[in-house]
Amino acid sequence: MLKVQCSKFKVQCLLAIALLLAACTTETYDSGDGKYSMMRADFVETRTNDAGELFCAVTDDGDSLVLSPKRTAKWAATPDSLYRALLYYNVPEAGIEVGAISLTSVPTPSVRMKDDVKEQQTDPVIFNSAWMSREGRYINLGLSVKTGVAEGVDEKQSIGLMCNEITTDSEGHRHYSLTILHAQNGVPEYYSAELFLSIASYRLPVKPAKGDTLTITINTYKGKTEKTFVY
Repeated sequence: MLKVQCSKFKVQCLLAIALLLAACTTETYDSGDGKYSMMRADFVETRTNDAGELFCAVTDDGDSLVLSPKRTAKWAATPDSLYRALLYYNVPEAGIEVGAISLTSVPTPSVRMKDDVKEQQTDPVIFNSAWMSREGRYINLGLSVKTGVAEGVDEKQSIGLMCNEITTDSEGHRHYSLTILHAQNGVPEYYSAELFLSIASYRLPVKPAKGDTLTITINTYKGKTEKTFVY
């Protein structure tokens, strides 16, 4: 079980049996030359050293950053390990050292085949955005779920990913068909809480090659939405 919390939003995500939690913190932005005047946010791969400290990050655009000072997090407790995260930082004037204003876990759940998922609930969510990272290593999803808690999310809710099928065309290119699973589980729908998920190419049942496509179906309050990406 992987559980991550932040100060503003808390949501617990389920992929079949495994529970995952995604959250996002928003920092105040100052105009002009204030503390956050050069702040930006990037989805990154960040790594721990042998002491369990997060010391570096590579953005989805391929920029390598050094975290100074190093950071620790409950969701990144394993030494010498790679993690997916959302990093807020001030753009450095020179060099690659950055101070992390905020560093939040972004789950990259394994994708389960349809026959292996017993409860295939697709309660509606709010679709905000979807985009592919450079080189296609990740497909990022920005969603919101309805909750009954003003400053958080009821942990009874669950969200995950299911692979409906993988087909191959006459030219040998694969097509991956995925569905977002969501169980509202009786939680009141008064407020919206934002969350992010990353679909990692290396976590698909078969790693995609150039020319392969992936379509993800999302059940929203306005009906089903499909997003297709080409590797």
